[in-house]
Formats: sequence, C-alpha cells, structure tokens
Amino acid sequence: MKSCCAALLMMGGLFGTTALAEDIGAQDTGTENPDTENPDTENTGTGEDSVLDARLNSFLAGGYGPVTAPLDWFDPVDPVAGDFRGDPPVLAPDARTLPAGPLEAAAAYAADRDSMALIVMRGDAVEFERYWQGAGRDSRFNPQSMSKTVLGLLVGAAIRDGHIGGVDDPVGRYVPALAADPRGRITIGNLLQMSGGLSQLTTSYEVTRDNPGVVQFFGTDFIAPIFTLDQADPPGSRWEYNNDETNLLGHLLTLATGTRYTAYLSETLWKPLGLKGAGMYMDRPGGAVMMSCCIFSRPMDFLKIGMLIRDRGRYDGRQIVPADWVDAMTAPAETNKGYGYQIWLGDRAVSPVRPDGPPSLSWASEPYAAEDMIVMVGFGFQRVWIVPSLDLVILRAGRAWPDNWDESVIPNLLIRAAREPS
Repeated sequence: MKSCCAALLMMGGLFGTTALAEDIGAQDTGTENPDTENPDTENTGTGEDSVLDARLNSFLAGGYGPVTAPLDWFDPVDPVAGDFRGDPPVLAPDARTLPAGPLEAAAAYAADRDSMALIVMRGDAVEFERYWQGAGRDSRFNPQSMSKTVLGLLVGAAIRDGHIGGVDDPVGRYVPALAADPRGRITIGNLLQMSGGLSQLTTSYEVTRDNPGVVQFFGTDFIAPIFTLDQADPPGSRWEYNNDETNLLGHLLTLATGTRYTAYLSETLWKPLGLKGAGMYMDRPGGAVMMSCCIFSRPMDFLKIGMLIRDRGRYDGRQIVPADWVDAMTAPAETNKGYGYQIWLGDRAVSPVRPDGPPSLSWASEPYAAEDMIVMVGFGFQRVWIVPSLDLVILRAGRAWPDNWDESVIPNLLIRAAREPS
C-alpha cells in the first residue's frame, strides 16, 4: 500500500470512483456551505474520528489506489448540475481529416496501457472515439488533477464577474483567516502558478492517523489543514507543485463569490458548455469539496473543456471565459516555463532512456511535435492534449496505472497525421 498512498499524499486527493448514479448533478443540494460562511471554524464534531477511520479502513481493505478506487467509494458527493444539449458530431470514417493508420496506432497504444477512453477532436467534430473496459460515452471517470485547470478557468470568470479584482490581489483581501497573517500577502497569481511558497502538508508516505495528509484526504475537513501550512519561501520566488495552494485558491473563490464551489462551477462552466451532470467529493454533508481534484464526469465533457481552451474561451458561438484570460492562463510562469495558471505548457521530462525507479509522471522519449502544446494533466495519465495551431484536442482517460507510459506517443502520432496533406 505504500506506493499508492504515497501518490495519494504527495499528489493530493487523486483518486476517485467508477460509477455515479445516472441522475447525479440533476440539481444542487441547496445546502449552505459552512466553510463559505465561516472559514475559520474547524469541524470538531464527535463523529469526525469515526468517519476518518471508516474511510481509511475501507480504502485499505479494498486494496484501492488513487486511480483504481471506484467512484462510489466517495461519500458524500456534491452534485454539479449540467444542462446537456448534445455532443459534437462524429465524422464517418470517409469524412475524417486524419488518416486511419495513425488513429488506429494511437488507439492500440491506449488499449495496451489500460485506457478507458480515447477521443480525438479536430475542429468542431469528433474524428475518433473509442472506449474500453466496458465504458461508453456516458461513463464517468476521475479526471484527477485535470480538475485544477477548471479552477483556473473559474478564477478568470470570477474576475470578469467582479467578484475578484485581479491576479495581483493579495489572498488576505478575500480570506479573513489570513487578513492579518503574513501569508495573506500571497497573491492570487502566485497561487494560480503554484508559486505561493507555502509548505507541503506532508512529506511522509506513512499511512497513519498521525499523518496530516491522511487526516485531510480521509477526514471531514478539507479546509482547516490549509491554514496550518507555513510560508516556506517568499511568494513568487519558487515553483513547487502543491495541492493545497490550489485548495486555498478554490476556498478563496467560494468566499469571493459567496457561492458553493459546485454551484459556481455549474452556472459558470458546466451549464454554459451544455455538459452532463457531474459530482465532487465532499468532506462532510454541507461541507467543502476537494477542489484540487476529482470532478467525476464524462470524458467527452473534459474534451469540451479542452475545446474551450483551444478556442480561447469560446464554445458553440458563445464567449464563456474571456479570451484574454485564456491567453494569460496559457502564458508561462516566471518560476516555471512549463506551467501557466493551473495548466501545463509544452514539454516536461524528455529523455531517450526511461529513468530508473517508479514510472515518471511526465517521461517522454521525444519532445512534443507541436510547439504550442497545452496539456491538462491528471494522476494516472489522465490527459487532454490541446494543439491550437492544428485545431486538435485529444483526450485519454484511464482507471488503472498503465505500464511503460510514454508521454509523447499518442499526441505525436496525431500531430504528425494532422500535418499530412488530406
């Protein structure tokens, strides 16, 4: 269990469940969020320890990992209401702009590596769509940290809507618990770029009740642990992937908008995009959702989010997120040229020789074949590759950790195919 739980603790709530009820997301729960109303109050109910123990014990007893835990393991789940208006058209094989050979080669690679879905979009039509492991178009999956990019989009919408002044605003302006705290000087932009300088909640892989990472992810208060983090580095001085910087950003969003996270997500993105209902894991009934991870949804719906980014915030004739915000999201951070606002840019780890040790999250045998590559990244190789210059969006989803993953194979097959004369 050490390896799976190490990933859980260090990557931040990156596991989820295999099947949601058909009607999930049909409506909001209507329950007020105590973390929105009083963020400084820690949950101290007498049932907290029993809930933590029950979750942890069932996770271990099931032999689950961050990618393999079934979706119905998570309880409670806060619905994200959708407004489904249909999916993009699927091209007949003789109408495709991409040749069959590379499409089938990409599908074979995906199938051999425990994929659940592979979808390829060119323009506004689906060029290729295939599912495995008994899944279909309406099956839900756990996008893991691809959910962070959704938060990045929501922050841009909140600035547009006047809830947030801008990325240079200090966190303490919106989070009362940090108003008089030196950590309140961290800016929204710092959090968006994983450069807030906060310490990690844990660096231990031990799955014990004494580990604060275990307490957060299996416990009944996702928010309180954020306020225990120290200022390890000056804000904006250093990039470090930190799930709780994302969780702090999401908490700030709920305070700034005065709205439950799932409700703002629904009204700002899910309904305008015409997506089907989704759900997010909650710490307790009426509490907070895990905002760094895990919007349980259809692969097709995350493909549509990729289309939104590719088209600079526009979808189906509507400007849903400001174009200049998407431009800012996909501009490199000073602290890491491969990262923007909660989204990855271009190449990461490229080497002709696979490193020794555990499989790398970002290893590739060659660079991406497109310089304008944008990538939504989730644990377990959940991916949305976006290539605006070729009008291309590619999604890969999985429910198990694949062996011998090469980050460049699927996108480069299809990028090169898109450049071939039709």
